Amino acid sequence: MGNLDLPHPIQTQNQILHPGSRLLFRYWEGLRAERPCPRKDEIELRTIVDVVPNLAIIERPSASHGWQFRLAGTKIYNLFSREMTHGDALQGWDSFERSVVNNCLDISQTRLQPSLIRMRFISKQNVVVAAEMIGLPIENKAGDQIQILAGLFPFHDARSGDTSGFLRRELVSARMIWTEHDAGDMLLETIGRKAPVHLQVIQGGLS
Repeated sequence: MGNLDLPHPIQTQNQILHPGSRLLFRYWEGLRAERPCPRKDEIELRTIVDVVPNLAIIERPSASHGWQFRLAGTKIYNLFSREMTHGDALQGWDSFERSVVNNCLDISQTRLQPSLIRMRFISKQNVVVAAEMIGLPIENKAGDQIQILAGLFPFHDARSGDTSGFLRRELVSARMIWTEHDAGDMLLETIGRKAPVHLQVIQGGLS
């Protein structure tokens, strides 16, 4: 573990393991073209219908240092066994892991780069469900905020075995995916954001 000065993210899709994450990333890349990120109203859910239940919109509320779910799909609800819409997107992490995930989402928002977070959910019966979350910046309809289009994908069916009542989450890895684009400075200036300096990363991945 340690501090990582940007830019040192991954630069290929090879590290994106889940087919759902790869599909969503390719769709986002196609929408944005040479722009930093696409607009929310450009997303057509019928073209990615297979992953819609795994999708969420995450945003930073006004005057807040945290992140919340604005919307969350049914498979995310099933994974957490509770309603996630308008809930704390960082709930369930310990203070260190919360800081790491928060920094990743901050960088996705301010530098308009995708984030890739892997985790384990652990139930009362010690059932372990590994999952991958990809976070993709999108511009909201008003054009004054960057939200995160997130896809949360378990590596196996979260309902296999008794996974009701997850006790905790464990962070496996947190990385950025470096993408190239034009006009990023103009968009950042428009929304008035400042980029963070450091990213704290847990090295490693799922074996």
